[in-house]
Amino acid sequence: MSEPLRPSDPSAVGGFRLLRRLGAGGMGVVYLGRSEAGALAAVKVIRAESAADDGFRARFAREADLAGRVDSPWVVPVLGADATAHDPWLATGFVAGPSLAEAVGEHGPLPESAVRVLGSLVGEALAAVHSAGLVHRDVKPGNVLLAVNGPRLIDFGIARATDDTALTASGLVVGTPGFLAPEQARGEDASPASDVFALGCVLAYATTGRPPFGTATPDALLYRTVHDEPDLDGVTGELRETLDACLAKEPELRPSPEELRARLASDVPESPSAWLPDPVARTVAARSAESLALPDIEPTVVDDPEPAQPPHTSRRRLLVVGGALLLAGGGTGAAVWASGSDDNKKDKAAGRPSYVLGVQVSRTADRAAVSRACERAARLAVAEHNATAGRAFDLRVRVLDDRGDLDKATDVAHEFAADKDVVAVLGPVTELTMRSASRVYAAAKLTNVSSATGQNDFYVWSPTVSFQTAAGEQAEGTGIALQALLSGKSGRQLGVVVDRSGGSVMHDQGSVLAVQWRGPLKGDVVPRIVAEDSNDAPGAVSYVLSQDVDDFAYFGPLDATVRAARQVAATGFTGARWMSHLLYGSDFPKLAGAAGEGWYLVSSVVDPTALRTKEAERFTAAWRKRFGDAPDPYGTEAYDSVRMVVREFTRTVPSGGGRPDRLALAKRLRKVTYQGISHTYRFNTYNQYDTTYPRMGTEIYVHQVHDGRFQQVGTAVPKQE
Repeated sequence: MSEPLRPSDPSAVGGFRLLRRLGAGGMGVVYLGRSEAGALAAVKVIRAESAADDGFRARFAREADLAGRVDSPWVVPVLGADATAHDPWLATGFVAGPSLAEAVGEHGPLPESAVRVLGSLVGEALAAVHSAGLVHRDVKPGNVLLAVNGPRLIDFGIARATDDTALTASGLVVGTPGFLAPEQARGEDASPASDVFALGCVLAYATTGRPPFGTATPDALLYRTVHDEPDLDGVTGELRETLDACLAKEPELRPSPEELRARLASDVPESPSAWLPDPVARTVAARSAESLALPDIEPTVVDDPEPAQPPHTSRRRLLVVGGALLLAGGGTGAAVWASGSDDNKKDKAAGRPSYVLGVQVSRTADRAAVSRACERAARLAVAEHNATAGRAFDLRVRVLDDRGDLDKATDVAHEFAADKDVVAVLGPVTELTMRSASRVYAAAKLTNVSSATGQNDFYVWSPTVSFQTAAGEQAEGTGIALQALLSGKSGRQLGVVVDRSGGSVMHDQGSVLAVQWRGPLKGDVVPRIVAEDSNDAPGAVSYVLSQDVDDFAYFGPLDATVRAARQVAATGFTGARWMSHLLYGSDFPKLAGAAGEGWYLVSSVVDPTALRTKEAERFTAAWRKRFGDAPDPYGTEAYDSVRMVVREFTRTVPSGGGRPDRLALAKRLRKVTYQGISHTYRFNTYNQYDTTYPRMGTEIYVHQVHDGRFQQVGTAVPKQE
């Protein structure tokens, strides 16, 4: 996907700061860059030796000029170019999602509904290309990127104007064999109809998972394209008729892009935000989240050039995160609201309107503790609200258990959505149920906030009303890198074992840590992947440790991590050891025993008893008074989430009476900045907890197993005193 910049790479090109390498070839390198305005860009830089002749520079300048003519939401825009620079460059908008080739290669063919959206929107893109006087000439799966809201056509490297013959040699076959038209295969000029043939090949590939003319040498593919019929076995009905028309050997028999869009548009939703199947949507969402996190979180430590700091202040500063954590005060006394009511039965006579806060939980073995924490937190926060004098309305809590089942999660969401008194829902508490329920909440315009999930694939189906207040999985991996960086582990070798039996979250966290370790920490990584339903974990751990790594991380489920801890301990390994953040609050310390001592866990989940602020102390006292013990793991974040929702909902209640508009709450949350007990809550473009916020590093907590329990030992980035 991307890799760190190399020492020989420039730090900036034109007005773009370079962040990562996206790819390289014989002609040059493509970088991930950021404009001065903050927009991400793909910056193609051509090596000077490849641009030695004036003819090449003329073609390059023409490419930039022609591509800049295209105006379509489904074509990546040109952001800048310079053909006269020592190393010519071209910058286009950056699309984080995978290519169609990657998606089909990893997940298999797309369903017909997705193929229809793909064909309709890429057809619209080609119509814009042709209206600008261009022929793309290389429409193929690798040049179609998949984004949350639709595909994007990229790479005008060989596009040409329809009236331009001076800069291209006659008879040269330009394009990708197997995805070009018969006339191109014969060395003839390409036309708009050639792009339609290529799009037909792309749609056939997306539908069947096979190139329509098979795989072979370029010469064989060119021959098949001219003389053989495409392989469309398994494609039926109207879609088969459409592909047959696109793949006609004679250009004049093919539909225009506009006609193609009309053929396919019958099933295309007005907003294509839910166009991809679940596995592909997860990949798209994960890539998008990673692109948001990694470029903004570049831990770089430099000498402070400013005058000496006051005593007790470090002269080294982290460029990306820092600042003191400011905690909100105020509110009613703990003794009052800790023992107060979380329903409104006694207050109905007061004449105030009454509303319901839904709580969606999963009381399964692995999520029972989190579910209990969320329910308790909601009851405590609602009791606080109901103890407030002069309040405009009362609240009560309604809890429904989806049992971790996708169908049941949908049923629970429908039940909450049908209850007109429900103003918002806390939950769900698992990634899969969040994805399932969010579709229903989106349709009902009912706000739901999950404080216990971190993957943002829900955004594909619910881009307006669903939110996450937990840090994304990529941010948790970055948190480990920050802790390692500031504890002097730069330049060391890290062993990483990703156990897929723990779900895709493990891969998300492990891959980000590996990227950060190789990048800002300038160290080496020895990775191993353990397949689901395999017994490869002990072998993977043994191999990694045999490579004399300095530090070690195991990302997997509880039982596998316990076994790994025992295996590592048996070798006498003394380096730092990390586990997945999902194990916070689990029985790992008890199950691993002495082998678990010293293991780290980095998470956005806080232990409020370790904080020394009035708000944290008041919250802890109230929780103890109401429930008889210390706050549960994940309870603080759930409590903050409910308080934030209640505060913003209060501002949507009409002063003259009447029922609030459900969508008004979501609109407020998208713009909110809320100071909780341990976090400053803001949401990014994908409605996740904003990990680019400057204080983020001081709001990621480091926990270590000590004396048989998790103990909070600080934050990933130390707070400035």
